Amino acid sequence: MPSDLISQTVQGALLSVASNVLAQVITSYKENTPFSLNLTPILKFALFSVLSNPPNILWQNFLEDLFPTHVQTRKSEKASGRPSNETKSHMNMTNVLIKFILDQTVGAVFNTLMFIVFMGYINAPSAEKQSPWAAVGREIKDKFYPMIMDGYKVWPIFSLVSFLWIPVDKRIVAGCAVGIGWGVYLSMMADA
Repeated sequence: MPSDLISQTVQGALLSVASNVLAQVITSYKENTPFSLNLTPILKFALFSVLSNPPNILWQNFLEDLFPTHVQTRKSEKASGRPSNETKSHMNMTNVLIKFILDQTVGAVFNTLMFIVFMGYINAPSAEKQSPWAAVGREIKDKFYPMIMDGYKVWPIFSLVSFLWIPVDKRIVAGCAVGIGWGVYLSMMADA
């Protein structure tokens, strides 16, 4: 794993841990109970982050490689009238739109399913006679659509801002920072 991938994964995991702790604090406050830190969900979210960040980093790099936000164009002529070898960069809005659509469809579905499958499997009651995959199926049926719809209230705006102004190597960490609030939501959904 390249060091940039490791660095972004660790930063994402730390932000995921912070969001789960914050969710526990909020839940304790809402239920008017004394706060007691539960390490199990923190470890689950940290593990999920470590597993899910690398594919997302690769996804962002793939999108940027295929559809770069900034493309180079050669200046046609210098003031002297001779062809120029100079290039300039300009934003390619078509590429931004393509990345946005792919990220909000393929990326959103993949990430939502990855989260539900991971949490459904890891949280499946071991005492049940059904397989953990039956629990995963129920989780997908019950949570996929609500999570996708709730995600569309947050992620399209961030995705567009990200593709327009955040360098590709900073997108996952920026997303994780924005995702603290989303992580609180996911923590509460995982317990629901």
